[in-house]
Amino acid sequence: MRPARVILILLPLALCLTSCSKAEEENRMTEIQRTFSNASGVSFAADIRADYGDRVMDFGVDFSGLPEAGVLTVTSPAIIAGAQVKLGDGGAALSFSGAEVYTGEILPDGLSPVDAVAVMVDTWGEGLVTETVAESWNDTDCLAALFRVDDDVDLRTWFGPDGLPLHAEFTFDGYTVISADFYDMKVEAFQDGSAKEDVG
Repeated sequence: MRPARVILILLPLALCLTSCSKAEEENRMTEIQRTFSNASGVSFAADIRADYGDRVMDFGVDFSGLPEAGVLTVTSPAIIAGAQVKLGDGGAALSFSGAEVYTGEILPDGLSPVDAVAVMVDTWGEGLVTETVAESWNDTDCLAALFRVDDDVDLRTWFGPDGLPLHAEFTFDGYTVISADFYDMKVEAFQDGSAKEDVG
């Protein structure tokens, strides 16, 4: 009977460790969302892949600002590098040399790769979190969070040890339609209503 006693002793300990770990994940997620919801500005570079089903498009972009008033600049492919869009103006088009470059809607509700950037930044601060789990991304320990964007669309983001996103994926009916890798991310947040702090 001794093995059974050992199991009975260890089981409550395992349950305690699991619940404590989950509480830590939730607390960390709360801090991450507070950082983005209180941000006075966010900037990053990203490699974005959009899967339209019949074709796949890759973009490099720089973003600076906030979801409702940010500027997104294309860095690749070279043929449209320099194209810009001011988020908040709406639409899935980039202004480039006096012309419009249409990136195309990727979801039935009109979400495009351009719109996805603003949705991601907004969701990190204000979105509904349905799941958090400790996972590794590219050999980096991360907190992976699943956000519900709407009935058919989810956003999964892997946050690094510093609380900043490393990778994100939009899924539609379980299929990944937009993915993004992030670099050089910085978050400016107001402290005490006045002072700014750089995170990242």
